[in-house]
Amino acid sequence: MKSGNVLIFRCLSTVSWCNGVGNEALVVVESKDQCKTKGQSDEHKTLRRLMQNREAARKSRLRKKAYVQQLENSRLRLAQIEHELQQVRQQGTFVGIGVTADHGHSIVGNVMQYFKPSGSVAFDMDYARWVDEHERQINDIRSAINSQMGDNELHLLLVDGVMVHYDELYKLKSIGAKADVFHILSGLWKTPAERCFMWLGGFRSSELYHS
Repeated sequence: MKSGNVLIFRCLSTVSWCNGVGNEALVVVESKDQCKTKGQSDEHKTLRRLMQNREAARKSRLRKKAYVQQLENSRLRLAQIEHELQQVRQQGTFVGIGVTADHGHSIVGNVMQYFKPSGSVAFDMDYARWVDEHERQINDIRSAINSQMGDNELHLLLVDGVMVHYDELYKLKSIGAKADVFHILSGLWKTPAERCFMWLGGFRSSELYHS
């Protein structure tokens, strides 16, 4: 019997089964056309899968390239902003207060496009500048001691400068307290090591809010 592309043979034969009883066996044989069609279908699926994988890989490479380019642009922009901030600090200006020089105005304007510091943020930046200057002065004192400089010269040239520098810190704290007193009292602007010693000394900034 023939049905479509499938040849069906009904064979009446005596087949030895476990129970020894002869049964009717139905044998289905696929034609050559059906085998060829099935092979073409499998090949088409494989090619389509390969094309999908290639397209996905291409899109992934494009996304990765765009992401790397974005990171590079951000890095360059950050380096430029840091350079402008360094120039502002070297000129002794306060970001947000402004300066008189035209060049200083242009630098502050560029920085203010990305930073709008409040009183506490401005204090943190000024304090960081103060710490850098303080470290430089301490290094100068150490170098002077190693060079066997006299006590009078050491006091006149360096120690007095350090004392004046601490006066500047107190002025910065006064300005910062007027802008955000809780920020100054909390000590968050200090380094982690300084906050650790303050905590060991019994200072708890949270007690200020409960008092």
